[in-house]
Amino acid sequence: MPVSRRRFLVAGQTLLAAAALPMKFFGATATTTNMATWTKGTFQPLVNSNFAVRSGSGAAAWLTLLSVEDMNSKTPVKTAPMAFGLKGPKASPAVIDTFALHFYITGETLPQGTYELEHRSLGRFSLFVVPSGISTYTAIISHIESARPIQAPKRLHSKDLAGAPVVSENL
Repeated sequence: MPVSRRRFLVAGQTLLAAAALPMKFFGATATTTNMATWTKGTFQPLVNSNFAVRSGSGAAAWLTLLSVEDMNSKTPVKTAPMAFGLKGPKASPAVIDTFALHFYITGETLPQGTYELEHRSLGRFSLFVVPSGISTYTAIISHIESARPIQAPKRLHSKDLAGAPVVSENL
């Protein structure tokens, strides 16, 4: 059956409108939590609390948070210089916050992988866990804690290019 242009446009607009609407409009609830703001301080009060590990058939296991380990190197990460040697505002070094979560498992053992965890105060979120011993697992969380964004370079005018070397594209 050939699809008319009108039918194609109507279907495209319908899909676009559905994608723009929040999922709760359709009765769905969000299953993931934004982990971008989580720090060591988020997890330290949760030591000795349980996280349910979800699998396709329901709760597969329970992970008990044993400890939160600070893994920061105390050295800020230097940002790369701007391309083409353009002058502009210097970006401040990014500070990377890295920490390890150490868990004890109760229930079936899990292979290394990403699992959906649920905690009463954090909600549901996905986390990559790795076996680190008998009945113990580790998850590493690393994110940029603070950084000043790099601004786009200013537009060059022809007067700014006077005296600049000519680069040949036919090398």
